[in-house]
Amino acid sequence: MANLRNCPKCGMIFPYQGRNLCKNCLEEEEKEFEKVREYVRKHRGASVIEVSEATEVEEETIVQFLRDGRLESRGLAASIFCERCGRTISSGRLCEQCVKEVDAQIKGLVPQKRSEPEIKIRKTISGKKMYSRENE
Repeated sequence: MANLRNCPKCGMIFPYQGRNLCKNCLEEEEKEFEKVREYVRKHRGASVIEVSEATEVEEETIVQFLRDGRLESRGLAASIFCERCGRTISSGRLCEQCVKEVDAQIKGLVPQKRSEPEIKIRKTISGKKMYSRENE
C-alpha cells in the first residue's frame, strides 16, 4: 500500500514519493521557481521583497528555494542564516564550517568499515585447492 499524505498547500491526498507536495502543487512550484530564477538572473541584487512583488511568488517560497539550495543569495539580496551557528549563508541550511563539524561528528559515531579478511589458497594433501580466510 502506498504511503498517502495530505498536500500542505491544497489539502489533496497523494501518494508520497519523496516530496511533501502533490503532483499539481509540485508543478506549480516549479513554474514559480522558473519565474523567480529568470527574474533574479535579469535583476541581480534584487531583494526578496522586490522579487516577490515582481513575480507574484510568496517571499516564504523564495526563501525556501534558498534553503533547498535551488537558488543562491549571491544573485539575490537576501540574508539566510545557518540553522546551527547563525552565520550568514548563500544557500542551504548550514554554513560550510558547520557542515564539516557535523560530518566529523557523524564519522565519529559510525564505526569504520573493517577491511575484508584476506583469502588464501592452499593445496590439500590430495592436491585439491582449499580456500581459507585469515581473520584479524
